[in-house]
Amino acid sequence: MVKKVFVSAAMALAAAACQTQQNQPQPDVWSANYNVSFDVMVACLAAPPPPAFQVYAPAFPEAGMARIVFIPANTPQARSEYVVLQMVGNNSMVSWKRFGNTTGSGLDWLDGEARKRANACAGM
Repeated sequence: MVKKVFVSAAMALAAAACQTQQNQPQPDVWSANYNVSFDVMVACLAAPPPPAFQVYAPAFPEAGMARIVFIPANTPQARSEYVVLQMVGNNSMVSWKRFGNTTGSGLDWLDGEARKRANACAGM
């Protein structure tokens, strides 16, 4: 009987730990400050990308913040997004995040493409 209670408690703790881990915010893969206004940066990052990628309309979860999903067309499970924050003056901060179990999965090239796109939007 004690074994059953112990095993049940261990399973419940493991399930709770997994759920908590999934709900935690993902760390930034990279972030950068750009001397470009928030509206211009969001519009540029949300513009139609080359055919190898898909982009979705920006979501605005709060004032001065936009989330823009950007994924490879042939790898939709590699969910990733830009997070653009409005900074003081004509400045924007762009962060790049990947979600799910994609860290260490050979998607460094995607991180590089995302950075190139953000740099291009800033005229770099």
